[in-house]
Order: sequence, then C-alpha cells, then structure tokens
Amino acid sequence: MKRYTKTSIFAYSIILPSLLFIFIFLLFPLLYSISISFRGYKYGVPTGEIVWFRNFVDIFTKETVAPGFYESLLVTLKFTVSAVIAVVVISLTIALLIKERCITSTWLKYSLLLPYAIPGVISAVVWNWIYDANFGVLNGVLFKLGLIKDYVGITSNPGLALWAILFAYVWKFVPASTYIFSAGLATIPDSVYEAAQMDGAGTFRTFFKITIPSLMPVLQLVLVMQTIFALVMHFGLVFVLTQGGPGSRTRTLAWLVYMESFTYTRFGRGTAMAIILALIMVVFIYVYLVLLNPERQIERKGGR
Repeated sequence: MKRYTKTSIFAYSIILPSLLFIFIFLLFPLLYSISISFRGYKYGVPTGEIVWFRNFVDIFTKETVAPGFYESLLVTLKFTVSAVIAVVVISLTIALLIKERCITSTWLKYSLLLPYAIPGVISAVVWNWIYDANFGVLNGVLFKLGLIKDYVGITSNPGLALWAILFAYVWKFVPASTYIFSAGLATIPDSVYEAAQMDGAGTFRTFFKITIPSLMPVLQLVLVMQTIFALVMHFGLVFVLTQGGPGSRTRTLAWLVYMESFTYTRFGRGTAMAIILALIMVVFIYVYLVLLNPERQIERKGGR
C-alpha cells in the first residue's frame, strides 16, 4: 500500500507541471473569455455589467447585428472550404511525387522548407510586394506574357482579393501537410501495391482502394489541422494585404473579431464572436473525426 501511494505521488508530481501549464495558458484563458462574452465590456468601462446572452443575440439578430456578420460568415466558409480542399489536394499530390522518387523528389523536399520556415507576418509582407500594383513581380510577369495590358491592383480588386489571400495561404501551409502525407505514405507496405498490380488494378483503382483508405487517419489529421489554420491563421494575410477590403470582400470572422474588439472596442461582443468561431471549428472537427472515421465506414458497409 505504501509503495502504491509513493508511486501515485511520484506520477502526479511528474504530470503536475503539464497540468499547471494547461490550466494557466489554456483552461483559464478559455474560461475567462467565456465570462467576458456574457458581459458588456467596452473601452472606458472599468467593469462590464453582466448581460448574459445579449452579445450573442446582438450578433445573430438582424436589427442589431454586428457590421457584416452574416457576410463575413459566408466569406469565412468560402475561404475555409477552398483553402482546405486546395491544401489537401496539392500537398497529397506533392507527397505522391516524392514517394515515386522521381528526378524532382529531392528538389521538392528542400523547396518545401522555404515557405514553411518563413514566419507568417514576413510571408504576408513578401506577398504584399509580389501583389503590388506598381512594381509587383506578379504584375510584371503577367505583363511580359501579354496576359494583361496594364498593371492591376490585385488586392484592391473585389474579384481577386480573396483569391490572392487564398493563394498566399496555400503557399504557406502546403509544406506541413505534405510532410504529414509523406510520413503516412511511408507506412503503407510496398507489398500491398505489388499485390494490387498482380491483381490487375490500375493506377486510379489502386489510389482509391488502397492509398486513400490507408491514409484515412492521416487525412483526418490534415483536415482538422488545416481547417483550424484556415479559420484563424489567415488573419496576418488579411491584416497586411487587404485590411478586410475592398469593401467587405475579405472581411472574415477572424478579422471581424479583431475589429469588434480593438477598433469598436466592444470586447464582450468580440469575444462572443470568437466563441462562435470556435464552435464552427468544433462542427468541422466533428464531421472529420466522426463521419470520416474508418471504423464507422466499416460498420456501415457491414450493415449493408
């Protein structure tokens, strides 16, 4: 009994620093943020009065809706879905090319380190130079190729601004997903592909019947990561490139949270929006982890 007690004390003492870290830097800020969302905190008001769900009602009620909330929600969903699909498709394609060990495999491995290593803000500044309407590299290349007659303001164009941010985002976040997919592909035995070839399976059939099912846990991880990143990590690009413009074409929920909190100084409502954004993440993660669960799919096939 004494030995068990000593072992338990030792075990708890080992995990105590981790528990303290989680409480101080994760759990406490989360609980504090939730408490702020139920208060009418605003700049110049020392203590916000408790308003309960008024901040959430103000966000969703059309009469008192925060500026552009529904439009920002649509922009956010449009950007998130496009970004996740683009990153997954491109990164999986590059990972497959690396696995084939072709001539460009080594070049691809090392070139992916560049966007991955550049800090987010610096990356946004670089893309701001590339998109510049007066001396940007992209305008120069398009002009030399004869695709445009005059230099255009890419980030100030209502039809191009969001896609410009999307392109810069994909460039930044494809490398991480590519490395994860490469690690997942390395765990698939070559004997499985050899057996498929002997059975007469073609490239596409092998891909959808062997590669994708074997990568499903890795695919779930990438989808969860990229969805979280797409919902919040684009903020630096919006801040540097467009400031939410032109008009409201790039005003995402992450940008609206910033505006509500630090421009309009409605901290209570801004925190409520952040919680709504977090709930959207939870919905996406639920879809990925539950509906795309390989065991759940096996059970469905067995039921049929």
